[in-house]
Amino acid sequence: MKSFKISQVSYFIWFMFSLFLLSVLVSGYVLWQAHASFDWPTTKGMVVKTWIEEIYTQGSSADPHYEVGIEYVYAVGDDFYHKKNKRDITGAIPGYSEEEAQALVAEFPSTKVIPVHYDPDDPESAVIIPTIHIFMIIGFVLFSLIFLAVLYVMFRQMISEPDSFIVTEV
Repeated sequence: MKSFKISQVSYFIWFMFSLFLLSVLVSGYVLWQAHASFDWPTTKGMVVKTWIEEIYTQGSSADPHYEVGIEYVYAVGDDFYHKKNKRDITGAIPGYSEEEAQALVAEFPSTKVIPVHYDPDDPESAVIIPTIHIFMIIGFVLFSLIFLAVLYVMFRQMISEPDSFIVTEV
């Protein structure tokens, strides 16, 4: 049976291990929070205003995409919260077409009473529409697969003969 020699793992592979471990943890946390928001309790809130921002990608001839922002207030117990940013509708900032953005703004007119899903452990963290975006899933899966590949390379370096993974002859 071969022994594992952690000292044989190159610094570059340790760096990749650390980088992709962090990536898997962060993307997993984001996905977990998005999933948890479906079960968060709700409270009533009120829309103050909504807006659309047209975003052009610098150096691209592609059509612009649109981001929708919302400002709203809600109360949890005796505490009032005021939110104003583009992440509070779904928990992420997706790009919309112009028609989708206008429909979303029309859905949340000023003074409309809306249900707000809030984190019971941190009521300041809230979303209006709990959503898991496909990029959250793709990011987690992609980072996990790369992390597994890095683990395989680490394993191969640990069980190999010393310096057998270094090219000595050309």
